[in-house]
Amino acid sequence: AEVVRSAEELRVQRVRVPSERVRIRKEVVSEVRTVQVPVRVERLVVEREPLDAAGDGAQGDEPAGAAPVEPLVIVLHEEVPVVSVRVEPTEVVRVGVRQVRGEEAVRAELRTEHVEVVTEPVAEHTRS
Repeated sequence: AEVVRSAEELRVQRVRVPSERVRIRKEVVSEVRTVQVPVRVERLVVEREPLDAAGDGAQGDEPAGAAPVEPLVIVLHEEVPVVSVRVEPTEVVRVGVRQVRGEEAVRAELRTEHVEVVTEPVAEHTRS
């Protein structure tokens, strides 16, 4: 006679399952920046000199006090800031996936069959 004894064994496999979804996006953030720019402006300067008694300082043949025929025109200039914006690449951002190894404890309850042999004395039979 024979009896088959069985025992549970622990077998562990690994299965890849999705754990997280990641979205990567760029966002434009605006900031106001103030820059001091030195500029130059032309200003009209009028210098007056008194005439002396000898008539020095009179213009050419014009009589004193006569108005010039053509008005004197002077164009004044000024510097104004001109703003332009240019997009410059500043950095490269790389995104990738890296596998990190680790260990995780797995715990399970296993059952084992035990065979027990019990012997009983047989009562003696009387012969007739």
